Amino acid sequence: MNALTAVHNNAVDSGQDYSGFTLIPSAQSPRLLELTFTEQTTKQFLEQVAEWPVQALEYKSFLRFRVGKILDDLCANQLQPLLLKTLLNRAEGALLINAVGIDDVAQADEMVKLATAVAHLIGRSNFDAMSGQYYARFVVKNVDNSDSYLRQPHRVMELHNDGTYVEEITDYVLMMKIDEQNMQGGNSLLLHLDDWEHLDHYFRHPLARRPMRFAAPPSKKRQQRCFPSSVRR
Repeated sequence: MNALTAVHNNAVDSGQDYSGFTLIPSAQSPRLLELTFTEQTTKQFLEQVAEWPVQALEYKSFLRFRVGKILDDLCANQLQPLLLKTLLNRAEGALLINAVGIDDVAQADEMVKLATAVAHLIGRSNFDAMSGQYYARFVVKNVDNSDSYLRQPHRVMELHNDGTYVEEITDYVLMMKIDEQNMQGGNSLLLHLDDWEHLDHYFRHPLARRPMRFAAPPSKKRQQRCFPSSVRR
């Protein structure tokens, strides 16, 4: 996703009362804020976007911004400035978002609609070559022959960043778990760059300024080779 750049610094801190959602620091890290839409907000949002199936959002890009505006209006227009302020604040930069009333795999399309609304309050979506859409859905199983680490939960997940294999600049990534069966603790592991114990060592390393080739596995459906010229901190 590409973030909007025209940001009005009018979002307030986590101590303020919000309309349509609550905001608290997460238990995992003070850098990670936990935003939860109320049951009423969730219900009203789904009612107002019910006329548009997910296919309509896939075909008509302007509708993605329309559903975002609907969600922001239900939150008294406090949601968008908060999202932008948080993501662009280096001290934070991430949110854990929940919605009361959306918690079942049968509501997968409703989850996509909500995620689309949140994402397009921040900016426009990248094109995902794997799915051919503005978003991707995939299944992680205990047995998978995919060449992607994302689909192999038994593999040790090394430090990495998303968004390497798209032609557009990627400013942030939104991930959503639609369903979980026969396992516990399948949460994403997030590490703030400033909390990485080896940051100074690798940031100052000569290879940090050397162009390197990034190549994608066949499942990514990207033939281009990326050559990032530097590491930004």
